[in-house]
Amino acid sequence: MPKYSVTYPTRPNGVYSQFVTATDPADAVRAAAELDWPTTPGYTVAFDCKPEVWILLRPYRLRSRHIQGPIYAASPADEAGHTTH
Repeated sequence: MPKYSVTYPTRPNGVYSQFVTATDPADAVRAAAELDWPTTPGYTVAFDCKPEVWILLRPYRLRSRHIQGPIYAASPADEAGHTTH
């Protein structure tokens, strides 16, 4: 199954991403929503906003691509090798 990056904005500011393995973008959003989103005290994940979704393909910097939603953060291809769930 492919790996995806799902990013939501946080309140009062910022973004947070989760890396998941899923069958399609909708499954990736569902899987990410079920995870524990460890945020900094005083910040909350804005689940009422549309998520940014990238499909992560190796080599990450060359083949990963944005497939859904607005773009909130820098390319997750730069981070994809660091944290996966």
